[in-house]
Order: sequence, then structure tokens, then C-alpha cells
Amino acid sequence: MGSVINVRLKFQGEIESVNTETVVVAVLSSLLSGLIGVLLSFFFYQRLERRKLKMDTARKLFGGKHNLAGREFQDALNEVMVVFSDSKEVIAAMEEFWTILQSPKATLSTEVANDKLVKLMKAICRNIGIKYKTLPDAYFLRCFSVDEGWVKHQRNHQTK
Repeated sequence: MGSVINVRLKFQGEIESVNTETVVVAVLSSLLSGLIGVLLSFFFYQRLERRKLKMDTARKLFGGKHNLAGREFQDALNEVMVVFSDSKEVIAAMEEFWTILQSPKATLSTEVANDKLVKLMKAICRNIGIKYKTLPDAYFLRCFSVDEGWVKHQRNHQTK
């Protein structure tokens, strides 16, 4: 049995002796709970940062799809290999898309390339938890832009 430490605690006028085992258990449980808290915080912080990185890459990929030869889109494609390396589905879709793009231009099918790009985009959406079930495939390829002539017309119309 543990020895008694001559520590006297005053609690509502009472004096008690505390044995060594009680002190050790209290100190160890405090240290352990602190360590568990730090480890859990670190785990969730890493997970959040990884998700933010994936979202940023997806944002670049989807935002740059209007210019497939553009730097933003190509940078995002290159990031996909590293950022989504933990997803077999995304890597497989990326590999299929890359293989199609390596085809000679004379045999390259735009329809097949578009299908592979849509498959890649959907795999990325699933990986990061973006729901797209009601979104038609055509929307993955649609690029929204406003014609400069229309903008000028609207400005002229508003000033009258």
C-alpha cells in the first residue's frame, strides 16, 4: 500500500491526509488528458488543412476549365496528383484523363476527353464531399462568361 504524504488540505475546515497513489493518479490523469487533447487537436487540424487544400485545388480546376490550355487549369491538374494522392478513385480518373490527352491529335476524341474530365471532376467532388447528384454532366463542362458587348449594352441602358 502507498505511503502517506504529509500534505494537509483545508477544505471546509477539515484536515485530510493524501496518500502517494492518489497524487500520482491525479498528476498522470492530468498529463494524459492534456496529451490526448493535443493529439486530437493536431489530428483535426491536419484533417481540416488537407480538406482546405483539396477544396482550393478543386476550385482552381473548376474555375480554370474555360481554358484547358491555361496555366491555372494545368497547375490544378498537376496539384491533383499530390493533393488527392490518398484517393484511388481520383488518381484512377486522373490517369484515364491523362492517357486520353496523350493520344495523337488526329485520333483524339473530344467526346471521350470530355467524358474523362467529367469523371475526374465527379471523383474530386465525391472525395471532398460536394454533392452534385442533381447537376447534369453538361454543367461540368459549361463555362459561364458574359460577352463584353452585352456588358456595354447594359451599362448604356442603365445610364439612360
